[in-house]
Amino acid sequence: MSTLISLAGIAASLVAAFELGIPAYMVELGIPAYTSTSILCAAGFVLGILGGFLGGRVSLAVAAMVLAAFVFAVTDSGMTAVLTSLDVNPLGFFRKYDGLSGLIGSLAILTITLLIFRTRAPRAYETMLDTSDDFDRVVVGAGKLASWLFVPLMLIIFYDVSQRKWLDFDTSIMDTSFYVDSTKLQEMEWHLHATLFLLCLGFAYRADGHVRIELIRDRLSQRARVWMELAGILLFLLTYCYLIVEFGWMYASKSYEIGEVSAAQTGLSHRWIIKGMLPLGFALLFTAGVSAALRCVVYLFGPSYLNERSGDYAGTHHADLPKDVVTNGPITD
Repeated sequence: MSTLISLAGIAASLVAAFELGIPAYMVELGIPAYTSTSILCAAGFVLGILGGFLGGRVSLAVAAMVLAAFVFAVTDSGMTAVLTSLDVNPLGFFRKYDGLSGLIGSLAILTITLLIFRTRAPRAYETMLDTSDDFDRVVVGAGKLASWLFVPLMLIIFYDVSQRKWLDFDTSIMDTSFYVDSTKLQEMEWHLHATLFLLCLGFAYRADGHVRIELIRDRLSQRARVWMELAGILLFLLTYCYLIVEFGWMYASKSYEIGEVSAAQTGLSHRWIIKGMLPLGFALLFTAGVSAALRCVVYLFGPSYLNERSGDYAGTHHADLPKDVVTNGPITD
């Protein structure tokens, strides 16, 4: 039942984000759009909290709170409309207080989440790892699913190249149903490539498959490495991902509103789809960052018997290093 409460919170936030009928219905009843959006976001946030404290999966509770706060912050009928109704210039407000309001919201969600974990004592740290595993399932699942885009990508590239070579010998193919304009094919190629890359960002981070420059890190102790990873996640990764998701959402929504199509006359339509991959991909990377941060916290503050399970970022990342160097760092003269 508690899990269903958190899921209801996520659903309420999604309704507010995409205006799936309920906001319009409220407007017909005389309720302003910003009020209906605020009500739905508040309901999503509260339902997430209730689901967490009542024993539901913490991952769903966190997802409900973050989604509700994000939808309220970035949608035109959310915080922007509320500020306008109060005769406050939204542009000036966000220019001055966007960072502060985001920090306050993040600290509020973090505080509530820690309180939820405290209710799971004496297995609070185990619950953190279970929550991290839940986030990993989403991130890894999305990455593995996106990896299948290699298949249509290769087929389209093969067909595009073959078709262009065929046209050098016989142009009659242009009058058949097998001919596809090369502009459409090339745009579809970079659409698929961009989607593949963006949806695998979080998966690559959790698999530690990205490039690292570790001139300093490999010389540190294991706990110092984890502290460095945690600091990097909190100060840089999550902050950067939030900004990209925020601006990417507005970028894609504006594209949807104006019905943007390709600049090429024979290009693809529905440009908002590929632009929507930008916030989605960085949302998955944000989720991977939260998962990694939880594991770092367990390693640093949890019981030692969980170190092996949570020590993803305690070692070095070079398989060819000797075992003593992996543990203690390289010996220098």
